[in-house]
Amino acid sequence: MSPRPSPYVGPRAIRTGERLYGRDREVARLFDLLLAGRIVLMYSPSGAGKSSLLNAGLIPRLRAEGFVVRPTVRVGTEPPDGAPAGVNRYLLASLLSLDEDAPEDRQLDLPRLAGRTLAEYLDARRAAESLGDAPEVLLIDQFEEVLTVAPAAVADKQAFFVGLGEALRDERRWAVLVMREDFIAGLDPYRALLPTALGTTFRLDLLDRAAALAAIQGPAADAGVAFADAAADKLVNDLRQVHVQRPDGGVETQLGPYVEPVQLQVVCLGLWNQLGPEDRAIGPEHLARLGDVDAALANYYDAQVEAAAGRANTPERALRRWIERHLVTANGLRSQVLQTPETTLGLANAALTALVDGHLLRSDTRRGMTWLELAHDRIVRPLQDSDARWFAAKLSPVQRQAELWDSRGRPESLLLASEAEAERLAASDEERAPVEREFLDQSRIVRRREATARR
Repeated sequence: MSPRPSPYVGPRAIRTGERLYGRDREVARLFDLLLAGRIVLMYSPSGAGKSSLLNAGLIPRLRAEGFVVRPTVRVGTEPPDGAPAGVNRYLLASLLSLDEDAPEDRQLDLPRLAGRTLAEYLDARRAAESLGDAPEVLLIDQFEEVLTVAPAAVADKQAFFVGLGEALRDERRWAVLVMREDFIAGLDPYRALLPTALGTTFRLDLLDRAAALAAIQGPAADAGVAFADAAADKLVNDLRQVHVQRPDGGVETQLGPYVEPVQLQVVCLGLWNQLGPEDRAIGPEHLARLGDVDAALANYYDAQVEAAAGRANTPERALRRWIERHLVTANGLRSQVLQTPETTLGLANAALTALVDGHLLRSDTRRGMTWLELAHDRIVRPLQDSDARWFAAKLSPVQRQAELWDSRGRPESLLLASEAEAERLAASDEERAPVEREFLDQSRIVRRREATARR
C-alpha cells in the first residue's frame, strides 16, 4: 500500500472541502437552476455522485455567493430513544439534522423539537441568528427515503410534505431535494403540496469520457503523480464497457457513453495503493495488475474487512456475517444501524470504527447518535460475491450448513440427518462458533425426538 495519503476517496462521497473533478459544468447548471427556480428536484441513477456534487460542488458555491446553507437533511433516520409517541418520523429526522449545527445552548430537547413544524423551527433559527432577509438553502439528500422508509406511514408522509411546503412558501428559502431517479414516480401524490410542484428539475448523469479523464488524472496530478494518458484512456474504456445482446441472442461488449464515479474512485484507489514511495507515475503496467471493476471492489472489501478484524481482534468470519446480516437487506439494498456504546448488535465498535476509517462504511451523526451504513450501493454485489467465496473456502461442510440453517430461519429440514453425527461433531475438540453449537444441539434434539417417535 502506498505510504502517501490517497487523493482518491474510494466508495464514499466526496466531502465539503475536498476537490471535485470533472463536474464544473454540472455545478454551474445546478446553481443557475436553483437561482431561477428556487426549488430544484435533483435526481440521478445510483452511483452518479449526487452527494459528492452537493457536498463538494454546490455547497461551496452557495456559501461563496452569500447563501446560508443549513446542514444536509436525511429524512429516513430512525427516531431516537425517547422520541414522543406519535411523532412524525420524517419531520423529526429533518429537525434533528437541522439542529445539529446549532450552538449547544440553543439545541432543543426532543419534546420541544418534536413539537415544532419545519417552518416554526426555521423561523426561530433565522430570528436567533439575526439573518434578516438573507437567503437560506435547505438540502435534503436521499430524499427517496420519505417514500421508502416506513412505506405504510402514508399519513405521516402527507403531513411531512404539507409542512415542507409551508416552510418553502417563504421566498427567502431555497431548496434542493436529491434522490435516485427510480423513485421519482412516487412523488406524484405529493407534488401539489410544494411550491412550484417540483417543476424545476436537474438530472445528474454519470461521468462522460472527458469528465472521467479529469476525475482520474486531476487528483493524481495534485498529489505529484502523473497519470499517463495511455493508462487513463485504457481505464476509462474499461470502465465504460457494457454488455449488449445481439439480435441472434449472443452478447457482446461495447463501449458505453458513461463511467460510474464510485467505480472510478475505487479502481483509482486500488491503483494508488500499488505505488511505491518513490513512484511518480501511474502507467498501463499498474492497470494490468488490477483486474476488473468488480474484482477491484471485492479486493477492496476483502482488504478492509481483514484489516478491521485484525485491528479489533474480531474473527473475520463474524465480521463478514455481521455486515451481511445488518447492513444489507434481503433484497440487496443498503441498511442503516444505530451505533450503541461499546458494541453494536453484538459486534465490537472497534471493528466498525476501522471500517469507517477505511471508507467501507460511512457514519452519519445526528444529535450525538451515529448511524452506520455501507459507503455505497455499488459495493453490495461484490461484497456478497466475496463473502460467498470466502465462506466456501474457509468453512467446513458442517460450518457452512450451520450458517445456511441460521440464515434461512433455522428450519428443521436443514439440520443434520443423523443424531450420531451431531454427537460426534459436538464431542470433537474443534472450536465451535455459537451458531454451530446451537445447530449441533438442535440436530441432536430433533433427530432424537424423531427416533423416539418411530420407536
